[in-house]
Amino acid sequence: MNRLRILLTNDDGFDSPGIRELYGTLSVEHDVVVAAPKCEQSGIGHAFTLDRPLRYSKLPTELGMQGYSISGTPSDCVKFALSFLLPQKPDFVVSGMNIGENSGICGYYSGTVAAAREGAFWRVPSIAFSLCAPAGGFAGPYCLRALTIFNGIAALGPGQNGQCVFYNVNFPDCAPDACRGIKVTRQSTAFFDDRYRQVEGSAPQAGYMVYGDKKDVEALDTFDSRALMNGYITISPLGFDATAEWALPLLGGLEQL
Repeated sequence: MNRLRILLTNDDGFDSPGIRELYGTLSVEHDVVVAAPKCEQSGIGHAFTLDRPLRYSKLPTELGMQGYSISGTPSDCVKFALSFLLPQKPDFVVSGMNIGENSGICGYYSGTVAAAREGAFWRVPSIAFSLCAPAGGFAGPYCLRALTIFNGIAALGPGQNGQCVFYNVNFPDCAPDACRGIKVTRQSTAFFDDRYRQVEGSAPQAGYMVYGDKKDVEALDTFDSRALMNGYITISPLGFDATAEWALPLLGGLEQL
């Protein structure tokens, strides 16, 4: 495969171990430039900066990565890099390696997945890579798997009829040699039953913290949350159209009101 131009971002910040590990792996075979948040932006979803200026700076040389830190969100980083920073459009946007899974409804809250979605908005094929937190110590070996998966997706070529797909890839909470393989999956509708507990202490520590467990996980490995729990690497191809098709005929009569 020819060397591809990759824009690499994340939501954990430009100096996080996950992005450095993934940069080191991808850059062996491809040309990688970083545009990542200056500060951690986990759970920020697809937020972007509207009411204040963005600022950027080149990454410190001691990091060993080419690119920029940006005073915004993950989607800011992709939007700003594609429209201003980069002299030419990259072949791919890659987001990660995030330490913490982003399967199911988590993908809507995730800054990692939002960065890949933003890349696809710009018609650039994009991939988000996340690793279940208990397996964070295996980021290096799983980044090697990420490179293999990236190359496999890149070899597929552009989407059909001009459609741009983005991919949500999750690695399980086990050692790589215990991983059961790869499953191509649908996005789960499993969600976290969020609740809040009071946190004692002086300001700003005092207040309420969210917690919860994942609920309504489908029973089949055809969905990403269940397959991930069962020890598989999951690849979910995602798009933009969230229309509830089943509701369209039910609402037809309202056009006569």
